[in-house]
Amino acid sequence: MPNKYVDFVSDEHFLKCVKWVCDAYLDPSLKFNKTWLQRNGVDPFKMVFDMVVRNRDFDSLIEQEKNRQYDKKSGGRIGDFHQKLLGGVDGWIDLGVGDETKVDLKKEDDTIFMELKNKYNTVNSDSLSAVRQKLERITNNFPNSTAYWAYVIEKNGTSGESEWNYLGDNNLKLRKIWGSKLYELITGKSDALEKTWIALPIAIKDILKDRKNISLSDMKELQNWFKDGFEQ
Repeated sequence: MPNKYVDFVSDEHFLKCVKWVCDAYLDPSLKFNKTWLQRNGVDPFKMVFDMVVRNRDFDSLIEQEKNRQYDKKSGGRIGDFHQKLLGGVDGWIDLGVGDETKVDLKKEDDTIFMELKNKYNTVNSDSLSAVRQKLERITNNFPNSTAYWAYVIEKNGTSGESEWNYLGDNNLKLRKIWGSKLYELITGKSDALEKTWIALPIAIKDILKDRKNISLSDMKELQNWFKDGFEQ
């Protein structure tokens, strides 16, 4: 019997990864009363600028801050989602937190190691230099390996793979990969990222049964957005 969601991990694993993100939206620790918001670092100076420059009232700013806290919690788990999901592909391992290599994914045969981020701008230049040094150490320790800096969302809406030339340093064992090419490398399927995206609303509804379907017009807009975000 074929899988319901995607064809590169089990339905059970896919649902587990989707639930990990859904739970962030439903986290009971996000209380969102004024005391909780104050203790979580709401900037009263920024509130003044927002109220005057953007003609906002106090209650609307509190609502905006609630949404920001939701986005912070859920957004942080999107990167986890990709790592957990791809770590369930046959032949791959999600290294989680605390592995001696300090990266996110690897092939079971130690031929590929990967530092995975959700967006291209998740790391600044100092952090990126540290990532490169970490990957270089891995390729020194595993001479038959290739190490990747990987991310899902690229700023110019593309997908690709290339050597990772950084500040004039050209190490052929270090590469970068992004967008749909990341999913293709790990799953062997060129449409794996798109299949994942298509399966998401189905899986979310299976987990949260009271949610309504995405409208046809909104789905069309989302499809165009996805296509523009991962051109090759």
